[in-house]
Amino acid sequence: MRGRGRARAGGAGSWSSRTPSWRRARLLLGLILLQGCTGGAGYLLRAGWSEARILWRRRPIAELLARPDLDPALRERLQLALAVRAFAEHPLGLRVGQSYTTFADVEGEDLVYVVSAAWRDRLEAYTWRYPLVGRLPYRGYFARADADAAAQALVAQDLDVDVHPAVAFSTLGWFADPLLSSAATGPPVAVAETIFHELFHATLYLAGNAPFNESAATFVGHRGAIAFFCSGPGADAGRCDEARRRWSAVRTRGRILGRLAARLRQLYATHPPIVLREQRRTGLLRAAGAALARRGLGDGELLPPNNARLLGDLLYLTELDTFDRLAPRDSDLGPAIATLVRSVRGSADPFATLAALASRDERR
Repeated sequence: MRGRGRARAGGAGSWSSRTPSWRRARLLLGLILLQGCTGGAGYLLRAGWSEARILWRRRPIAELLARPDLDPALRERLQLALAVRAFAEHPLGLRVGQSYTTFADVEGEDLVYVVSAAWRDRLEAYTWRYPLVGRLPYRGYFARADADAAAQALVAQDLDVDVHPAVAFSTLGWFADPLLSSAATGPPVAVAETIFHELFHATLYLAGNAPFNESAATFVGHRGAIAFFCSGPGADAGRCDEARRRWSAVRTRGRILGRLAARLRQLYATHPPIVLREQRRTGLLRAAGAALARRGLGDGELLPPNNARLLGDLLYLTELDTFDRLAPRDSDLGPAIATLVRSVRGSADPFATLAALASRDERR
């Protein structure tokens, strides 16, 4: 899923409506319907209405493609969605069901607002517990006023808070996910990445392991797009280069933010006075922002300091180089996904299992 907008300045406990263009903000809308015990009857009804509103708008892609007056740009994206979906099923082996055989126009509106939070004195996300999916480091609201009220309450608990709109979602295969107009307006490589990413969620979901779920889906989304445009049915030299550049940039950003997170954890472990902690945290963020800017991955600013934003970014960027080692060639991607899915199911530590798989493959 692709986000919209840029960061707005604010304090360490403030929140922002920004979602960087490289970041996917998503919500598991299909399973929100099961979380009435945590959200109350009103929340449950709003969640049900929000998803039903989207699903009611679905139109079969085949039906739309038969229209002679269909916008040419939309026609290209719809044809691409069907081709990517077929490639995801074979040879990548993803669970596709009936997902991405329909299109839903949600233009001009945000699907849901996602609220996340973290403690200021440690790099630890605030989590909410949901049935079936376990603990997640975010909560969805279906009106901006509700999201802002929740954010205010979290700020009052001395938490760093972030709010951003989600523009795509996964129902983990419970329903046939449509291609949303908010995603279809992106460039072809980004559209392909989104579809591969979301279909991986329908293939594998580990309850309570959001960083692994999202980072694994980031790997599959980007490497799937590379395989599709470089050696698959969508082979195109320009798009192949773009897909490779995007994957390299995402991995680089993940490495820089991963080092930032490690340094922040070292800082927090010393329990410095608040003023000193904020000074040092600001310095670390400035250094990371400069490192990103030197690589063309940012404008040099990662301020204001906000642990919720950093953890929200790392949700999608953890151990990407390790994932990448699972598939040295495009032809290795399908078998690598199958091995990964089989190996991490039931694993107490999926990232440790991932590391073992990558090391084993390198020894061969």
